[in-house]
Amino acid sequence: RMLQRRLPLPAHLLLLHILPLPLLFPRVEGPGHTVTAAVGQDVVLPCHLSPQRDAHSLDVRWIWDKFSETVHHYRNGEDLYGEQMGAYAGRTELSRDGLSAGSLDLRITGLRPSDDGRYICTVEDADAYAETIVELEVSATGADPHLSLGGYEAGGVRVLCRSAGWYPLPQLLWRDARGQHLPSVSQTHSQDQEGLFQIEGAVIVTGSEKSGSFFSTHGQVNTALFLVPFSAPFFHNAQPWKVALAVVLVLLAVSIGLGVYLFRKQGKLAEQGWSRGRCFAGTPLGLDKGALVKVTLDPCTAHPDLIVSQDNSSVRRESKWQLVYKILDKFDNWGCVLGREEFREGRHCWLVEVEGERLKYSRWYVGVARASVKRKGWINMSPEEGIWAVQYNKGQVMSLTSPPTPLSLSPDPTRIWVCLDCTHGQVSFINADNGVEIFTFTAASFNGESIRPWFVLQKRGVQLCLRDSTPQTLSPALGSSGPSPDTPASPLLGSAGTAQE
Repeated sequence: RMLQRRLPLPAHLLLLHILPLPLLFPRVEGPGHTVTAAVGQDVVLPCHLSPQRDAHSLDVRWIWDKFSETVHHYRNGEDLYGEQMGAYAGRTELSRDGLSAGSLDLRITGLRPSDDGRYICTVEDADAYAETIVELEVSATGADPHLSLGGYEAGGVRVLCRSAGWYPLPQLLWRDARGQHLPSVSQTHSQDQEGLFQIEGAVIVTGSEKSGSFFSTHGQVNTALFLVPFSAPFFHNAQPWKVALAVVLVLLAVSIGLGVYLFRKQGKLAEQGWSRGRCFAGTPLGLDKGALVKVTLDPCTAHPDLIVSQDNSSVRRESKWQLVYKILDKFDNWGCVLGREEFREGRHCWLVEVEGERLKYSRWYVGVARASVKRKGWINMSPEEGIWAVQYNKGQVMSLTSPPTPLSLSPDPTRIWVCLDCTHGQVSFINADNGVEIFTFTAASFNGESIRPWFVLQKRGVQLCLRDSTPQTLSPALGSSGPSPDTPASPLLGSAGTAQE
């Protein structure tokens, strides 16, 4: 009986509840180099956890960086295809054999030119998130260049060179016997339905040795060479038919070698025309100066890789990826930061300027978002997520509609007016340097929520700066007069591009 008695706990005895510390989430690592493959081949994009960990229970998502859309999604032993881009349907496979060892390799079959670009391998569980970037470079070697003769011109003969089936876009260069560059008299290119390029160029042969070369980023050089062993006086004094006949005889004896030294793809190249937007004088979009506001950044929301200035007027990206647990109000995936100001009604405009030495190679987003916008894990950057913005990615501008809409602009915008009309549900973007409208979202569903300025920086080397655009600080370049006569009555509607949510 004595042993079975339960003695009361002493009053001074403390019961301690020890909370387990979260396990360190592994890093996500890529191959450390660009993956290269040819059009039509299959390719494996390597990705793995370090240190090794069983990934069967994790949420793994591969994202195409250009449009921030899902290429493949795996979660808890299942492949989920509801959010997969249509272009990748039936073409992707996550390697199941290596999941136990933390391998997250993605296989893409039947490569297309459009598959070229950066892919983000993201891993997520209930407590943490990690990601890495894998660069895929897709290429296609075109057909042997075809040489042909044109007419007699400028004291010589026009020689044409044509080749098709290239990716990315090659550049045709002409050189003389000493290796000196010769200007083309014409050069054009086109793209077929599969995304492969054909290029054609011409040069005037007036004497000595000439050659034409195709160039690419893969470092291979070969030359379509032809010899014209005639002195300059021959071309100046001979009759056109004799020049043409002589060149024909020489061209029949040459051997044509092909070469590739393809340009690195930098987004959409030439033939970018001006946007068809309207130009505005005075304040942007014809708004009265009372709509111009001073906007600042909220460092409490900034991703840890972003550095916000002391006066909260600029932000830059500084460090590489670091582990971020899902705490506080910070964005833990994309390099996002919100503005401090919140707007519920009325019209508001602010000026954003991009600065830095690597503007052409930068990637940034400017726009607005609901105050309740998602800040943890993968974000679908679209109006459905509560984001209305434009993106700049290495020379290509696009609006973040669903799906994103590429925009044809020249020159690249570096100073942008962001104009929010809470009353009419519109968000417009204006090139502050020339007054051309970039894009306008119409019928935006704010759902009565507060709207905040929203910014993203994905690369180092540039910074986003918020300029004080309140009436007393307006630059004289903006002018003091009212809007131009062709300013529409509804100031946030334009013709460069519009989209319903």
